[in-house]
Amino acid sequence: MRRLGLYQARGHKANAPLNALRPLVSKGWHSLYNKTPTVAETRYIEGQGRYELAEMVGRGGFATVWRAKAIGGPSRGGDVAVKIIPVYSAGERSRALREGQIAEGLRHKNIVETLEVIPGDHEIYLITEYVRGMPLDEAAKTYDIDEIVDALSQILEALVYAHGQGIIHRDIKPQNALVDSRGRVKLTDFGVAYRAGDTRLTRVGFAVGTPGYIAPEILDGADPSALTDIYAVGATARALLAHQPYEPPPRLREFVNRATSPNPAHRPQSAWAALKLLTGRKAPSGSVPAGRKSLDEVPLLFSESALRVINGLAAGYLGFVLTSSLLGRNGAESLGIAAGFGVAGYLLPRLAALGVIVALAVALLRNGVGLGFAVLVPAIGGVWAVGVGSLNGDIGRSPLGPMLAVPLALVGLGAGLPLLFGTLMRPLGAALSSAAGAFVLVGYDLAVEDARVPYSGVIFDQMPATLSIPELVAWVGAILDYVREDHPAFLLLFVLWAAMGLAISLGEWTGRWLIGLSVAVGGGVLGYALAVSETSRALSDAVISLGLAAIMYAVLRYLVARVRG
Repeated sequence: MRRLGLYQARGHKANAPLNALRPLVSKGWHSLYNKTPTVAETRYIEGQGRYELAEMVGRGGFATVWRAKAIGGPSRGGDVAVKIIPVYSAGERSRALREGQIAEGLRHKNIVETLEVIPGDHEIYLITEYVRGMPLDEAAKTYDIDEIVDALSQILEALVYAHGQGIIHRDIKPQNALVDSRGRVKLTDFGVAYRAGDTRLTRVGFAVGTPGYIAPEILDGADPSALTDIYAVGATARALLAHQPYEPPPRLREFVNRATSPNPAHRPQSAWAALKLLTGRKAPSGSVPAGRKSLDEVPLLFSESALRVINGLAAGYLGFVLTSSLLGRNGAESLGIAAGFGVAGYLLPRLAALGVIVALAVALLRNGVGLGFAVLVPAIGGVWAVGVGSLNGDIGRSPLGPMLAVPLALVGLGAGLPLLFGTLMRPLGAALSSAAGAFVLVGYDLAVEDARVPYSGVIFDQMPATLSIPELVAWVGAILDYVREDHPAFLLLFVLWAAMGLAISLGEWTGRWLIGLSVAVGGGVLGYALAVSETSRALSDAVISLGLAAIMYAVLRYLVARVRG
């Protein structure tokens, strides 16, 4: 970087000493801040190139931006933008130079290119490419939904690259994205950017950014991260959609909701993950320099992977039951088939669920089960795995998850299943999966001779396996009459499990997991005590199971918080 050469076009020599020019510089910059210079007041800035200021094109709280003509240097003959940052202290100088140094290292089609940084005695000058266009907030007033998605995608592509360089922008907003005449969006203003490894120039607890676009964790004193910028992109999307007369499509709506979640864990965990969520496409090629480890090299959300694991475990459990109990195979063969089901359940959740359902129906038919069961099982399972699973991503990643209600109940942890779903799923998926878990628990009881429904105490006689379809319909009607007349509160088991899963999920979603846990456990105990549990044994089992699950959940959340610092 070279020092500033500043002089007046007329009345002074170009090589006049800087001290002799200081009164003139002071007077001259007063003119620059207040009006477009006349011919007699033309100013020049010299660095590696030579730039003639033409007109002011922008003014912020800490700087002004000018269009200038490059009359020397690599950009000779073209227009450039000159950002003039006044400095009044060593700290302000450090910040301004740091902005220039960060921006100089970024070369991407969606980032305004910084050509040169020129330090002066009282100002810092950032020379950048001149973008002929307007800020995104103005351009988007005439955009349709597709154009908004395209603009957001370009911002995210810029962040994929910047985060790969270890740089967090920290002030993403529509005003800091310029749209040129071809519709290309270019991110600008890295004045408060954070570079990994740099010393923080702001006090701990001092939030940097623009109100309305600052992530909640920053207001709580957290360090900036890729999730900080992702939240701001979501807030930018929300601001742009304010001009739209129609409801945004589901994918865009989900992007906004997840990106602006108060809980960072529920946002896309990297810029490329946000880009994939928004558009369905992969990260742009060449976004991250070869050999550099990117902030975006992050696996899928932990919850998504965990749901696949749960689905794999449920598929493996069902595979073992099918081969050992129904088909009478030996232990080693059953374990091998169970392992195969488990792997398929993890890699292809819904397809594996359909495979398990079909295999179960075939096994039932081979064992002399009536047509009623043989039709009922694939019908209900197919609607859940394919129908509901295709409408809800969380359920689609773990359609067999509710089947874990049975093995968990056998080891005394069944009542904690809603807590598991609430931790890993969004509210709707958690509530539906929890209710489905209760349904599985009751269905298992109907298949076991004179067994009590766990945590309820209600006893059902075993349903005959040889029922035809009409007989099965009649039997189901008889069960419903029995429940309605003798155990009306029993149906609250499904509502209670759904409510617990919903409470945990809402707590996680809002970042108030302790409140969600308290509501779920407290409400669960009251629900069991006042309505669901009909015997003291059933109530004690429910309280112990729920308590153990709550302790496991709290310990896990504490460990996660400690790991995250």
